[in-house]
Amino acid sequence: MVKPKLLYHGSDRKLIKLNPRKPHFDLPENSMKAVFATDNKERAISMGLTNQKNSSSFSSRDRIMINFVRGKPKMKYVYLHYFKPGYHWIKNRKGEYVCYEEIKPFKIERYEVSKLDNIWRKSNKKELNEFLKNRDKWKTPKSK
Repeated sequence: MVKPKLLYHGSDRKLIKLNPRKPHFDLPENSMKAVFATDNKERAISMGLTNQKNSSSFSSRDRIMINFVRGKPKMKYVYLHYFKPGYHWIKNRKGEYVCYEEIKPFKIERYEVSKLDNIWRKSNKKELNEFLKNRDKWKTPKSK
């Protein structure tokens, strides 16, 4: 059992409690039914942007950036949920933790999506293919 100081979970809606569920990602380390959280506040906010119908996105490894290949964030707000270290968190991979029980945040913050353009960008299929070839090392192209 790992005892992180604080963990965060980003979502497109305010959640009073989080139940374990299987995410839609294709990575083996995300194939379990759990509550996922991170020790990086900005990463959690960026992941809250990805819960968007009719969109496809992937995350850069060099910095916190969500790359939307199809669609874009249309919600008005992203919610950041804070968790204290009282739950049975297990480290899944660098900076990511999972919990197999229902959990409740002790604090929830709301962020306007219109002010988060520093953590998402429109991407293209060529970049997606490059990412899929080498997802652990893919870097966001420099802005012009």
